[in-house]
Amino acid sequence: MGHILRREPTQGLMQIFVKRRFSEMNQFVEHPLLKKEAIESRVYQEVLAARVLEQGNSLIVAPTALGKTVIAALVAAHMLAKKSGQKILILAPTKPLAAQHEKSMKKFFAIDEEKITLLTGSTEPNEREKMFNNSTIICATPQTIENDVVTGRINLGNVCLAVFDEAHKGVKEYSYVFIAQKYVSQAKDPLILALTASPSSEEEKIQDICRNLFIKNIEIRTDKDPDVLPFTNEIEIAWNRVDLPIEFLDIKRHLEIFMKEQLMFLKRLGYARSISSTYYGKKQLLELQQQIRRDVATRAKERPSVYAAASKLACLLKISHAHTLLETQGTRSLNTYMEALREQENTRPSKAIKFIFNDDGILLAERTAKILAEKGIDHPKVPRLKEILSKNFSEKPESRVLVFNHYRASIASLEKELSGVQGVQAKKFIGQATKGKDKGLTQKEQLNILQEFRDGKYNTLLCSSVAEEGLDIPSVDLVVFFEPVPSEIRLIQRRGRTGRFGKGKVIILMARATRDETFYYSSMAKERKMHSLLSRLKNESILEKQSTLDTFVEKKEHCLVYADHREQASTVTKELSSLGVFVKMKVLETGDYVITDDIVVERKTIEDFLESMIDGRLFNQLVTMSSNYASPLIIVEGNPEELFTLRDIHKNSIIGMLTSIAVNYRVPILFTRDARETAEYIYLIAKREQLSPDKAIRLRVGRKGLSMPLMQRFIVESLPTVGPVLAEKLLKKFRTIKKISNATEKELMEVEKLGEKKAKEIVKVLTKEYKDKEDSPKIDSAESYSSESGSEP
Repeated sequence: MGHILRREPTQGLMQIFVKRRFSEMNQFVEHPLLKKEAIESRVYQEVLAARVLEQGNSLIVAPTALGKTVIAALVAAHMLAKKSGQKILILAPTKPLAAQHEKSMKKFFAIDEEKITLLTGSTEPNEREKMFNNSTIICATPQTIENDVVTGRINLGNVCLAVFDEAHKGVKEYSYVFIAQKYVSQAKDPLILALTASPSSEEEKIQDICRNLFIKNIEIRTDKDPDVLPFTNEIEIAWNRVDLPIEFLDIKRHLEIFMKEQLMFLKRLGYARSISSTYYGKKQLLELQQQIRRDVATRAKERPSVYAAASKLACLLKISHAHTLLETQGTRSLNTYMEALREQENTRPSKAIKFIFNDDGILLAERTAKILAEKGIDHPKVPRLKEILSKNFSEKPESRVLVFNHYRASIASLEKELSGVQGVQAKKFIGQATKGKDKGLTQKEQLNILQEFRDGKYNTLLCSSVAEEGLDIPSVDLVVFFEPVPSEIRLIQRRGRTGRFGKGKVIILMARATRDETFYYSSMAKERKMHSLLSRLKNESILEKQSTLDTFVEKKEHCLVYADHREQASTVTKELSSLGVFVKMKVLETGDYVITDDIVVERKTIEDFLESMIDGRLFNQLVTMSSNYASPLIIVEGNPEELFTLRDIHKNSIIGMLTSIAVNYRVPILFTRDARETAEYIYLIAKREQLSPDKAIRLRVGRKGLSMPLMQRFIVESLPTVGPVLAEKLLKKFRTIKKISNATEKELMEVEKLGEKKAKEIVKVLTKEYKDKEDSPKIDSAESYSSESGSEP
């Protein structure tokens, strides 16, 4: 992209940064709050900092290693000098990245290092509050700040600059969105600086980022700009193509025939527009899945064939993934995946799984893949990678390499393959989440591996997407893409790991005539589109009108709502805070939100409601809420039509449960579309109940308003497999709870609809010795309920 013409900042603002100290041949920025010779002078950084101060809330888009953190430091120095006693807040998505910012600020600023603080979830909340109040520069993870703002521990009113690193995350429900809203509502004169290397190639997403972070100005720099060029290093990009073995093509053909058959079926039903498997990538298939799910929820009665469409699409998604693994990873990864499908067939078979393994073509593809793996015939990328690494370390023994691979199974396989290659010391580097049998790395393990990588114990890291951003990974000489990625953001982030302190190199492995080539050209086109779009948005001044500050002004009337500590990270608490509600986190004995002395709310998603009905939690929750509060309330969040389609539970059982909640337990149920509407309900109830004379709120610990028969029935209903009807029959038979607890299995079985299995479960619970923290099996209370209602789940 060519150089973008920009209006230069005013002379007065430039004077803040153009004072320099000379040390030998280098020039350094001089500022009263910055350490001497801490920041090398680069005009483009000073110009960008001045533009932020001149234009206000700004988004800076610049490649990795162009010093976006330095720009933040320059702006911060000016703001602290201008507004003595105020604070700087620097946010980063992960703890290691936030710690990296803390280290940089201590390196740059000539202030007491104790005034530069790192706040993360590993610090106790009360201690975080003290640290925030006593600090001048706070580097933090957004989730930590969000939680402390929601709970009222901290206020952002004294923050004169908020920096949002990796600003492309500022969309949807990410914490950046909430923090930005609270910041502009609490601070008298807020200033936001958003930093990213790659916002998006989609105008809608860029507009969302700008809207959510209140951006008024976009500043762009690329490594081709004249003022940047002297400070960048060349990155050589090489495409290394391989051909799939002829044996792979045979497997590929069988998979494609199967996919085409499923697409033909879906096209006959009016869902698929094409029968070409190349037309339907993962994104298109997932969009199609959403459409079919909507139809299952809304049109199943008039169109029963939608269930068959859902099953065919499930088949298509699974085999499409197998096809991707074969093209991009090889037979080992394909075999691992097929073995996982076989395990599902043996443990929890679905119609889709059964259909897949009844197909002769799939069975033949599966057998062929196993034979090839046994013969050692794998993807040609593997030997090519060995050649690349062997050559690299023979020429540069002290160099460091990152190999990116999207799939954990492939990473584990590559680690074994590279163990025998001379000069290569490879180590897998993956995320923290455990996926199936594959245990992730803890953050401590990740940091240890990175340090060993710096120290030279390992010279090659085999990385998943976790290494793309958010971790302080040393600059490397070579980055290898085992497969291209279709995302321009991920392409830029991966590429940015090299060329920081010298010439860098990127090698992208691609299999000819596969989706590898499609993904690569797609990401390159998206990157070009992104830069073009950003330039247009900036130069034509077509940023959509941002929300005004008045939209987020704090409400004059405040309500207090107690929320259970497990709700701390939920969207509901953030929305309540945005509505002006003071949310106080507590460990609640019952319910999720306590609104008044009498009102408690249990919030459930559709899925959680059904799950709690099956595992019996719902019965116990109803009992405890009704025992402690006069007006308990259940809010069920989501599409109500999914109540009867999401799980394989008979409709009569669900209707019976809803009826019992309303009639037997006398607990109202409200349905909301999403978390925002749930928050609005809670807010309006709180406003109605609290903002009037003589209204108060406290946490209830005693029982209220229950008759003796009702309390007795509640106690009996807490027994396994016992619902309201069976509880009443047991009490009528034995007359007291003590007699029920002393009854034998045979005596219990005299009660109508209480069989041997239920009797055994009741006696077991009543007689088994209590052991603290014992893991006990779940009891299917929904089974007893459905049998009482005369329906089968």
